[in-house]
Amino acid sequence: MTEKAVLITGGAKRVGAAMSRYFATQGYDVALHYNRSKKDALALQKEILAMGVACELFQHDLSDIKGFKDLIMQVQKAMPHCRALVNNASIFERASLMETDETLFDRQFSINLKAPFFLTQAFAKRFGRGCVVNILDTNIVRTDGSHFAYILSKKALAEFTTMAARELGPNIRVNAVCPGIVLPSNELDEQYMKKLSKSLPLGKLANLEQVSSAAYWLCENESVTGQLMFTDGGQHLL
Repeated sequence: MTEKAVLITGGAKRVGAAMSRYFATQGYDVALHYNRSKKDALALQKEILAMGVACELFQHDLSDIKGFKDLIMQVQKAMPHCRALVNNASIFERASLMETDETLFDRQFSINLKAPFFLTQAFAKRFGRGCVVNILDTNIVRTDGSHFAYILSKKALAEFTTMAARELGPNIRVNAVCPGIVLPSNELDEQYMKKLSKSLPLGKLANLEQVSSAAYWLCENESVTGQLMFTDGGQHLL
């Protein structure tokens, strides 16, 4: 084991996996949370262990809020030196205001806001000191309604970030990273990403390593709290 460890939710795939790898390259032991992605988690664990740091897997459905106390206790037992929580796990569903039903709304807010809220609380109670990084979205500055409940939940998580930073200081720092598009999806393919990048102030989108390094920097810099760091090539300025 090393001297530092981080708990990353949704750490087995996509952005979460990239952050798990990045923290490992920086000498962090990784407490890797997953829900249904066991195969991906096991493969990534093997990869991280080969880097010479520890990696423990923790399965949990983040809609089960009551189980957070036990989850954090398990992390502390396996990695008592854990001092960072990255609330990365989220769900992203397209629906306008008029298309959003109660089930979709509750699903978005349960994973994107309620889970980070109570995980942060459980982390602060159990570990007593350290830092929390919430993964938001560059579109929190916009009022576009194509993913209404999703963006609303991320806007609320941004407010939680600054409020929690004030209440939990000085022992717990709370910050956030606001990435733009870093990976293609069913809705946003590589062609769209290339077109978007040309319109940005920096002429390019951030990559996975840059988003991961932003989260790492926020964990390392002990003078920073309550900050929302946009890693989006300047997309939030448009």
